[in-house]
Amino acid sequence: MIRLLHISDLHFGTVDSRLPEAVEAIAARLPPDAVIVSGDLTQRARAGQFDAAAAWLRRLPAPVLCVPGNHDAPLYNLVRRLAAPFAGYRRAFGPTEPGLTLPGVVVQGVNTANPLVWKSGLLRRSSAARLAQAFAAAPAGALRIAVLHHAPVPAADGTPADMADPPATLDRLAATGAEVVLSGHTHMPHSGIAGQAQGMLFLQAGTAISTRRKTGSNDLSVIEVAGPDLTLTSWVAPQGGAFAPRPPMRFRRQEGRWQAMGAG
Repeated sequence: MIRLLHISDLHFGTVDSRLPEAVEAIAARLPPDAVIVSGDLTQRARAGQFDAAAAWLRRLPAPVLCVPGNHDAPLYNLVRRLAAPFAGYRRAFGPTEPGLTLPGVVVQGVNTANPLVWKSGLLRRSSAARLAQAFAAAPAGALRIAVLHHAPVPAADGTPADMADPPATLDRLAATGAEVVLSGHTHMPHSGIAGQAQGMLFLQAGTAISTRRKTGSNDLSVIEVAGPDLTLTSWVAPQGGAFAPRPPMRFRRQEGRWQAMGAG
């Protein structure tokens, strides 16, 4: 079995000081085989915020794969935003589209942040090509997981996907061979199976440690993969209080499509 800790939207610069240690404690209890961070590591892409985020992630007991979000490019410095939007991110975390191979699982990151706009995401053709290459090279039977900040599916409250051309993006993701998509951006945890795109499974995490709560709670996800089965357990901290697990949700991939197997 492979266990992933999925966190998102850390927003260093607006961190609830009670929560980083709580996440560290959960990670120590698990422990995960990898930590996946789906973007918005900082609030304003400042050097000190990148440094604080990097220092905290180094305290987690597993390899970290992270991708940038729209908050990880400068907002007010237009010269830097256009000329080198991810220079600060790369200095702190390295490539914006990293990959990770675990037994039976291949994870590939994608940078959907678009410096030409403030908020909306974009799946570039070059990123889709990188996904396809990584998944084509994966061992037979390995689960193929894509990590994006923005997702081309609605948020938990039904808000439309904040991404350019969601239907075309879904088709492009399906063509890469992606089977599971991890994302953030909405600050609302959500899971669902795409009606199109070959039944891909989309798992969205809210904000793990920031005060920028949209649901009144912080959350993180624990994802366990065992053969064709995937179990998702959402840990929720109401109003920045103690994290507690919700009943797990179970999914099974059969004949190339995911099926929800129920909770508990």
